[in-house]
Amino acid sequence: NWKLEKTYQYCDDRIATDGVAWALLSGPGRIVWAVNHGCLPIGLERKVTKSSGNVIYEIDGMPVLTVLREYLVADEIENWQKAIVNLSLGFKAPGEMAAGYDDYLIRFMPSKDDAAGSVTIPTDVVEGSSVWMTRRDQEKIAAGLDRMGAEVHEGLAGEPAKVVFQFDCAGRGKVVFRDQVKTELLRKLQSSVAPGAPWLGFYSYGEIGPVAGENHFHNYTAVLMAIA
Repeated sequence: NWKLEKTYQYCDDRIATDGVAWALLSGPGRIVWAVNHGCLPIGLERKVTKSSGNVIYEIDGMPVLTVLREYLVADEIENWQKAIVNLSLGFKAPGEMAAGYDDYLIRFMPSKDDAAGSVTIPTDVVEGSSVWMTRRDQEKIAAGLDRMGAEVHEGLAGEPAKVVFQFDCAGRGKVVFRDQVKTELLRKLQSSVAPGAPWLGFYSYGEIGPVAGENHFHNYTAVLMAIA
C-alpha cells in the first residue's frame, strides 16, 4: 500500500521485522549482469539552482513544485503518490557509463515540502547540476528488457545459468503494466536468458547495480544477475 511503515523478513519458519535474512553461495561461479531503466526525457535541460544534501529547493530559480506544475495536471501535484508513479528526475550519467547504459541516471521524488516548494530524492545533488524531467515509457521498458536479456545471454557464452536474480522497481511491477503484459514480458526475458533455471525476483525501492565496472544507485530500474 506504499505506506512504508514496516517490512518483514522470512527465513525457513521464522518471520522477523527490523531484521535481515541472508544466504551464502559458495564454490566456483561466474556472475553476469545487466542494468536498464525505462524513462524518457519530456523537456529541455534545466539547472538545479538551490539544493542542500538530497533536498532540491529550486530549479531554474523557481521552487521545484512550481516547475513540476508545468508537467503535471492539477490533481497530481496534490496526490503525490500518483504524480511520482511516472514522473521522475533525470541527471546526466557520467561519461564512462553513458555508452553502455543510458544518457540519464534516474531519481524519484519520494516526498515534497509544500511550504518550501521542495522535493527530496534518495541521493545528494550539487547546485548547478543539469536535470531533465523524465517519465516512464512502456516501450522503452520492454525494449530494455530485451537488451538486458541479450547482454546476459551473450555474457553466459553458452554456459547454463545456475540461478538468476531479478531486482525490479516496485512501481514497474505494480502500476506500470497490467498483470498479463508483465507476465508475458517476464516469460520472454526468462526464455532468452536461462530457460528452466531457478529465478528469484525482488521488488525494490531503489536498485543497486554495476555499470562500466562501478556500482551505482538507480531508480525506476531493473537489475538482472545470472550466476553460472
